Amino acid sequence: LVATCRGRASHAAKIPNDGRNAILALAEFLLAASRVPAELPGVLVNVGNIRGGGPATNVVPDFAEAELDLRITRVTDQALLLDRLEALAAPINARDGFALTLKGGFNRPPKECLPAEEKLFPEWQRAARDAGLAPYSWIHTGGASDGNFLSAAGLPCFDGLGPIGDQLHSAREFVVVPTIARRAQVVALFLHRLASGEIALPRRAPAAASIQAPE
Repeated sequence: LVATCRGRASHAAKIPNDGRNAILALAEFLLAASRVPAELPGVLVNVGNIRGGGPATNVVPDFAEAELDLRITRVTDQALLLDRLEALAAPINARDGFALTLKGGFNRPPKECLPAEEKLFPEWQRAARDAGLAPYSWIHTGGASDGNFLSAAGLPCFDGLGPIGDQLHSAREFVVVPTIARRAQVVALFLHRLASGEIALPRRAPAAASIQAPE
């Protein structure tokens, strides 16, 4: 989602009250937006990029823009989140000299758990046990991948089944190298049993509602 704020430029010293600081108005919106996940469980809002103003600090900036990463747990949360962000922009747009617009939205649907995945996961756990791994279960995370599209199409899809690691997107990111081969063995054993017919693939579920980006 791109949030763009237009204000009104003026000389910061001679006629400061004639200006409308787009940076400050956008910052007000972004702080409010960052608190939305506390209101809507399962929703994520991350301000990932911000720019605005100009080379001269004696000018009240009339432009500021930010990119937000929006994520939802359920398709039904889409409208709730977008409507809430529009509501936060409304008070700023009601002020003289400001225009705050929101454009874009979601580039993929959330990965919701399908009944087919629930039926298949015990077989995955069995393959893991047979490969010598300690028992483990699954959890929902805030990541996203092409698996989101597969699940939205009604296809069972397990994700995040690679080697053990942590601290993603930081200087502390790591992977436990010995777990690469062990996890690959689980995948191979599960797919072998699926291909041989030992595991029955559940019937494809109806496709989920699609994600629509606002104009």
